[in-house]
Amino acid sequence: MKSYQILLRIVLGNLIMAVAVNMLIVPSHFISGGSTGVALIIQHFTSLPFSWIVSAINGIMFCVGFLFLGKKFAATTLLSTIIYPFFIDITAFLSSVELVRDPLIASIMAGVMMGAGLGMVIESGASTGGMDIPPIILERKLGWNVALLMNIQDLLILSYQLTYSSLEQIICGITFVFITSLSMNQVLTLGKSSLQLMIMSNRSQEIRDLFIHTLDKGLTLFEIEGGYSQKENLAVCALVERKELYLVQKEISAIDPKAFIIVSKVQEVRGQGFKPLKTIDFERKE
Repeated sequence: MKSYQILLRIVLGNLIMAVAVNMLIVPSHFISGGSTGVALIIQHFTSLPFSWIVSAINGIMFCVGFLFLGKKFAATTLLSTIIYPFFIDITAFLSSVELVRDPLIASIMAGVMMGAGLGMVIESGASTGGMDIPPIILERKLGWNVALLMNIQDLLILSYQLTYSSLEQIICGITFVFITSLSMNQVLTLGKSSLQLMIMSNRSQEIRDLFIHTLDKGLTLFEIEGGYSQKENLAVCALVERKELYLVQKEISAIDPKAFIIVSKVQEVRGQGFKPLKTIDFERKE
């Protein structure tokens, strides 16, 4: 992916998140985690504009991240630190737009949009920073589990909002958090899922030749022993794309109609022959 495409995805992802916050989260007043949740708590007790609060939180967290995690980490958070509060500010007028009246529908829509925005930013190799920086610092410096720390932090942020939120707002907030995670994961794995084939056959060498010479695909051979026959054999393990499954099964059947094939879904594949491996700090902001 070219540099301008990466920047465009980061900018678009932050814009989608800002629209979700101003058009759905803020007007509906349901609970949230991350920097958005902290901003909602502060706004509940003050009259400060939401965009100012978000800017202050992200700015402080950026400085903390720079001090404790260095320039490399700061570079991945700089763009989002600047443009996310900016988009929050310029889309503030959307808070007066009554897109939907049902808060549950609003929470679902907000979760889909927030998750999509987060996924686009993270997939581009950038970090959204925010309130995820303190857990990352503790993980880097003390070796604590970053996922556990993030969950605990979000739990504390959500729990405090329970003290002044209605039951409806709580239910919608929990729905929003769940849908955000689900939507983000879908975006991160979009177009990357493959199928794993485990093939047991008495003609495993011919099937191996099929994958290597005809289909031009890599594979792994496993030594196995039949549970019924107790005969030693080789099992062929290979990865294929969904659109290739029918053709591959047809070719295998032509070699050995009695071949036993197990088809499993693989969420993501990276490495030689597939999408390259890349080192990314996977952080998020809600």
